[in-house]
Amino acid sequence: MALQPSYASETPSLTLTEHRALIFDVYGTLIDWESTIHDALVHVFPDLPREEILVRYAGVEGKLQMQFQSTPYSKILELAYRQLAAGVEGELGKDSEQLGASASDDAALRFGRSIADWKPFPDTIDALHRLKKHFALVVLSNVDDHSFAQTHAKLCTPAHPGSAYPTITPDSPFALVLTAQQVGAYKPDPFMLASALRQLSANPDPSLPSNPGVHADASRVLVVANSLRHDILPAIQHGLRSVWISRYGVNVIGNERDLAVHYSDREGVTLVDDHGGKYPYTWRYETLGRMADAVEREVQK
Repeated sequence: MALQPSYASETPSLTLTEHRALIFDVYGTLIDWESTIHDALVHVFPDLPREEILVRYAGVEGKLQMQFQSTPYSKILELAYRQLAAGVEGELGKDSEQLGASASDDAALRFGRSIADWKPFPDTIDALHRLKKHFALVVLSNVDDHSFAQTHAKLCTPAHPGSAYPTITPDSPFALVLTAQQVGAYKPDPFMLASALRQLSANPDPSLPSNPGVHADASRVLVVANSLRHDILPAIQHGLRSVWISRYGVNVIGNERDLAVHYSDREGVTLVDDHGGKYPYTWRYETLGRMADAVEREVQK
């Protein structure tokens, strides 16, 4: 792997709680999107295993996001379904409206609206509201505003009052939400993460959302994500530390096998492996709940 973590010379004395802001990926990290995507596409590819279906989807989605960066994510989903159903995975049209017109309109439209059906992982809601008591939680997601609003509603709860920093609403765990639609790019475009860092600085872009109650230097920002391709590797480019929420290695999108990276079986801070190789992340936890447990252990010391 060409990219190398900037923190490779640091020691395991690093702590999670020395950071102020957590930049979260949402889909794959907080939300189980792959189950719904697979269930929708298994009818298109009835003879393929789960991993191959998701790899095919990820390839089409990534190409569409690169070509149509201003297209809302719900439309990207629709177009991806049309291409896959029509068997034109490598074909990119000149106009997003013209792609895959022969695919089933009803099925493609349902897939485009399916974000409303994507469910949080069992540990997500409790863990987010525990973490908000120690950090400013920032969303940086490849999604459109309308679709994220449906996800956001699932993650809000009055059951965990109080937070370390002002949140969007009293029931929300998030201090700031930035979407691909707002920024005008899709991850892994480095402009996405650069935009989030600027909105956390003392000089935010006035055209994007910001929170005057939250400012954090990049050295005190952690990227928390499941996708190595979309989030963890871009964090290295920006010199940021990161937490890989590995989800037991089940997730495929963003963690395809062609990524030549070292993995650790250990949880916690994992900078250098037993053979001197470097991991692309600073910490690894199987679930967000386990990360929240680790934070609370640090606080109790």
